[in-house]
Amino acid sequence: MADYSLKPISLIAQTEMQEKLDNLAKPIAGLGRLEELAVKIAGIQNSPELSVDQRCCLVFAADHGVAEEGVSATPQKVTAIQSINLLNGHTAAAAIANSVHCDMKVIDVGVHAELDDPRIIAQKIRWGTRNMVQEPAMTRDEAERSIKIGREVAHQVIESGNRIILLGELGIANTTAAAAILAARYDIKPAEIVGYGSNITEVRRQHKIKVVAQALKRWHPANDDAMTILQTVGGYEIGAKIGAMIGAAEMGVPVILDGFISYAALSLAELLTPKINQYVITSHASMENGTALAIDYLNIEPLLDLHLAVGEGTGALLVLPLIDAIENVLTQMNTQNEMQFGYQP
Repeated sequence: MADYSLKPISLIAQTEMQEKLDNLAKPIAGLGRLEELAVKIAGIQNSPELSVDQRCCLVFAADHGVAEEGVSATPQKVTAIQSINLLNGHTAAAAIANSVHCDMKVIDVGVHAELDDPRIIAQKIRWGTRNMVQEPAMTRDEAERSIKIGREVAHQVIESGNRIILLGELGIANTTAAAAILAARYDIKPAEIVGYGSNITEVRRQHKIKVVAQALKRWHPANDDAMTILQTVGGYEIGAKIGAMIGAAEMGVPVILDGFISYAALSLAELLTPKINQYVITSHASMENGTALAIDYLNIEPLLDLHLAVGEGTGALLVLPLIDAIENVLTQMNTQNEMQFGYQP
């Protein structure tokens, strides 16, 4: 496994950004979390000049063998269908991306179909993971490869000029894998973390809880062993997300995470790279009922709570207008000196 070393974020750039914000013609901290967002990005980019004009959402697509257990209301073929549909501009994430001027890329790391489309970044590890109830979801080599792919794709899009990266995913039954990861990572009872995923019934959710419990009982991965958790109950797209976070952080580029699946990936990325939290922006608290627990354990505070349950990167994309807004504030507002308010705290 590669050794990931991240440079500390720039406290100098953060201080300079805060001074710029405080000097604007407004109450100190008057823009609340928008100011916190600007300061965080400044530290990551090592510059008080916020720059995110070129942005790209990486959507990692993969299927899950555990779908065989009937944990999802959606057939597995939908992963392949939506992978193409997204590139054609017809999914929720694609429509939102168009409105916020964000490039979208779909990376096939394990779709259970042949995606014969030149727009797809073909990095298929396998036609879906194995059924985690019957055998480990992937081999150790496959787990490492999924992270390597995500890291390399992040490097490539950053080298092409992107200044901020967003992460999304496509994969039927991936909420089952994410719930299993979080349950293993934080010793959470499956009944507390397993949610309704693709709007399944309570009867199916109870079955899904049993499936996750069976897998965890069989493999019992240690809660501090990220690679074994990923290998036994994870997904290729989740591993790729871990790698993309690390790859972007290595290059001083902020990463906007989506919801529940991204937070499962973050829980493992923290074990591999403890400083990773400094580089990620958590977008929203999704409808998946395990999200609240994930947020608590990760000690994160997502910016939005819009009751989203789509995935694909939708929540991450909706953070871009907030960043654009604070960028405009920084360039268009008058300063205290220009207005001569004579403010005295």
